[in-house]
Amino acid sequence: MKNFLSRIIEIKRKEVEKLKSESCSFKNALVNPKSDGLAIIAEIKLASPVAGLIGKKTDVTNRVTEYELAGVDAISVVVDKTYFQGEYSLIRKIKQNVILPILAKDFIIDPLQIFQSKRMGADAVLLIAKIVNQTKLIELVKLAEELEIDPIVEVDNQNDLERVLKINTDLVAVNARNLDDFSVDIDRACHLIKQIPENRVVLGFSGIRRREDVEKYKAAGARGVLVGTSLMKARNVKKFINKLREPLFKFTGPGF
Repeated sequence: MKNFLSRIIEIKRKEVEKLKSESCSFKNALVNPKSDGLAIIAEIKLASPVAGLIGKKTDVTNRVTEYELAGVDAISVVVDKTYFQGEYSLIRKIKQNVILPILAKDFIIDPLQIFQSKRMGADAVLLIAKIVNQTKLIELVKLAEELEIDPIVEVDNQNDLERVLKINTDLVAVNARNLDDFSVDIDRACHLIKQIPENRVVLGFSGIRRREDVEKYKAAGARGVLVGTSLMKARNVKKFINKLREPLFKFTGPGF
């Protein structure tokens, strides 16, 4: 008869395998979207320098529950406090209420921020190429991977795209928002997306207000889109998400 320790370890191996199969992989959520062939990342953003105050911390739990019921694939949470009214503890709060993978969205300049994201339960972190040099960017990507968090590297211009394509990272986000003046240009973002090899998982960030915007990103080669301000302002989350997924042209038979 096996001793107790051997029996315990055998059970633990099965438990660990089960945990691995149920783990929230941000990348898996993007490459296996629930519908439309395009993943939707729904964002919690309580404020912005452009839009002002657009949400309340007391509403976060209800909001993410609505996101999940609407069938989104993942959640992004902006944790910057000064300009976006966020905080890292929101990650843990959201994690306790939904089973969707969570992206911690901050202006990361130091490894400590990645450790904090991990501690709070984030499944992915945003790394903005524009705000760190190449050596630091590579360091942050490697750290995230070591901590088993998916690094999403963001670019908003040609120079940074060329830098990122030299790095061995799977997830690349192209932001239609110019981070210097916060202006939005989806066409410019799509021009950059078209230059990214198909072996990368490409995301389109910012500027989405209607289905036409989603179609632009999708046609350019994006595998997923992040919807922030317009979704935070939507009164009916499920209706808004469904509108983003509706085909632009519906075939209704002869005479359509």
